[in-house]
Amino acid sequence: MMMKKICFFISYFMGLSLLYSQTNKIIYREDFGKTTERLASQYVPQSGKDNGLGTFPHGSSFYNLANTYFDVSPNPSTITREKANQDIWNIDNGNYAVIAPSSIYNFTKNAPDGSNFWQGSWWEKITNHTDESLDGAVLAVNGGLVLNQYYRRVVELKPNKSYKISAWFYGNGNNNVGVNFEAQDILTETVLGSSNKDLNITNFEGWSNNVMRLVKANNWEQKSWIFKMPASESCTNIAIALRNNVKADGGNDFYVDDIILEEVVDGGNVIDCGSTETIDNIIKANDDNFDLSTGTSIFSLLTNDTYGSDGKTVNLNGVNKNATISTIGEWAEGITLNTETGEITVAPSFVIPTEPLRYQICNLIGVCSSAIITFQNNSSICTQNPTLGTPNGFTNVGISTYSKKNEAWPNNIPNGFISLDSSSKGMVISRTTTANVKFPLEGMIIYDTVDNCVKLYNGTTWNCIKKACNI
Repeated sequence: MMMKKICFFISYFMGLSLLYSQTNKIIYREDFGKTTERLASQYVPQSGKDNGLGTFPHGSSFYNLANTYFDVSPNPSTITREKANQDIWNIDNGNYAVIAPSSIYNFTKNAPDGSNFWQGSWWEKITNHTDESLDGAVLAVNGGLVLNQYYRRVVELKPNKSYKISAWFYGNGNNNVGVNFEAQDILTETVLGSSNKDLNITNFEGWSNNVMRLVKANNWEQKSWIFKMPASESCTNIAIALRNNVKADGGNDFYVDDIILEEVVDGGNVIDCGSTETIDNIIKANDDNFDLSTGTSIFSLLTNDTYGSDGKTVNLNGVNKNATISTIGEWAEGITLNTETGEITVAPSFVIPTEPLRYQICNLIGVCSSAIITFQNNSSICTQNPTLGTPNGFTNVGISTYSKKNEAWPNNIPNGFISLDSSSKGMVISRTTTANVKFPLEGMIIYDTVDNCVKLYNGTTWNCIKKACNI
């Protein structure tokens, strides 16, 4: 009997483990990383059909990044320069930022009049939800009076499977915060299903009360929605969006953290089937391979990337801006990405990583494509051909940490002037900068403490010693 009970409990817990694993197939998890500076998110829409929902004080229907001051008012006929600066400083209506709440007012300068009275005390300087750290970031949003989406991300899911989208919210000050989860057509933004539709939520005024509103202010609360994919193999690409669900001019300031899309065992209403457009036909990032032996230190990632099925150019700025770019994962030291141009700069100290680097380009409504970057150095090692035949001389000077040398060292080393030998020590050359060497001589070698490389003076210029001759 005891053995049967043991077997029963083993089977029971194995079943629970199997069920748990089946309900936690994470498709993506957005925790917004760590930053004490206000950053943008590629998943905050900046264009699309929601342009007609109404406008924020800054003149757009979409959420603007609150990370700088306006030098000129965005809409001088309706807004003053001071009010524009106030919108940015406070993350006011229609503005957002990815930032650690504890550093939400981390600007390096004061407000335009020299004081900081515009700092909104309602923005709580709390820890993030993910790991309760002071540098852990969240998506800080001031919802305002426009019911626009503030997060949209395209995914490829499985037919006839159920999924749950969830997120944690923190309402600052008042309880005028609510969310509508949507599944959309990736291209047209047509709503294929939503939590509002399933729950019959139609009232979005500040005084409304529905189950997708936060219950308690100044408290982390999770909201979620379960939906089911159509059975068709051609309906697998959809966009997941989070939309402001309460019209409010005050108390609609909130943090978002830990947005999770996961596959669940069952449940949810079947959403409609969207268009069969592929992500590659909307935006496509292609792998890059760069040769460092050419002496070039700046490379463009966008040369072989395309926008749209007709292969238009990817533009990251200006009036024709249609995309954004960002790094994925950890990048090796000595390489930086310019998000305005799509160019990477490789420092002389850059060491080729063992694994490729990754980057991502997204259109302005969260359709993204990623690619890898690999490096190679095709130059040969700069060497001098060896002297063949009988040596015409031997080394007479040697420095060694050995107490005794065999084989008549250093006289057994042919054609040398000086020999250094140690089993555990290295040679240290002068550590300085080229600027400090006032009268360099051809052939001089130093370790440059600024560029972090060994440099050789060729009689004209200093160059880092690489797998190429410094000529």
